[in-house]
Amino acid sequence: MLPDHLLRELRYVELGTRRKMRNPRVGTYTSRQRGPGFDFDQHRQYRPGDDVRRMDWNATARLSTPFIRETHAERELNVTIAVDLSRSMAFGTSRAKKELSVLAAACLVFSAIADQVNTGFLAFSDRVLRYDPPRRSRGRAWRIVEELWALEPASNSTAILPALRFLHGHLKKQNLVFLISDFLSDEDLFGKGELKMLAARHDVVGVVVEDPAEARLPPGRAALELRDLESGEFASIGLDDGLRARYADAMRERRERLAKAFYRVPMDHVFLLSDRHVVEPLLDLFAARRHA
Repeated sequence: MLPDHLLRELRYVELGTRRKMRNPRVGTYTSRQRGPGFDFDQHRQYRPGDDVRRMDWNATARLSTPFIRETHAERELNVTIAVDLSRSMAFGTSRAKKELSVLAAACLVFSAIADQVNTGFLAFSDRVLRYDPPRRSRGRAWRIVEELWALEPASNSTAILPALRFLHGHLKKQNLVFLISDFLSDEDLFGKGELKMLAARHDVVGVVVEDPAEARLPPGRAALELRDLESGEFASIGLDDGLRARYADAMRERRERLAKAFYRVPMDHVFLLSDRHVVEPLLDLFAARRHA
């Protein structure tokens, strides 16, 4: 059962997303992938086998070379929200990362269902915990949120690749896939081909959930005992200014590497901090995608 404080916030999120995050185009959207549609993407030179009906005769006459007009694919939107529920998501200072993930998923679910688009979800840890394929039903929103909150991982580790393989095999139509995770995994997520394969067929957005305490060590000079939520192992470190600086640099570099890896896929991404509300960063993401 959802705790009272989260239930109150979710009700606020439901009202806010209906007002702020509504897509003016009901049931359709402009895909980042190219295909039949009306929204212009770019020109490219004609290649043998191209459909001559896509020829841009104005550009061809102006440049004296045959050019094809490419457009963004326009189609009915399916949304799938994949949420990491591994043990590391239980960490948090102002709120647990799992709670932030459920709030982010709720924003996306409420907005999608208000726009009458097909919506589904996938929950995973080191394996797929639950999959509900995209369907259109206004009554499903709260059930999705409640199921995400109630699900618990069957093991302690995190693995994103099995979830990507599952989605690649089960999503037959093009989907807008939101991948919500802290992306703390021992996998070679960007070196393997699964994420690129999924992004080649679908419009994938990475939603990175973070806690401020992960970016910096606490002040002072003392011995700090840490426990890994997934392995259960303990480690003791002695705090000092040099260690804090090295740790902060390492975490900043990890964040930068993650952002660059998303760009190479390519896929959009957004960072969410557990001490801030989720709506504004998501709004900024959607605004950037509309103007891209």
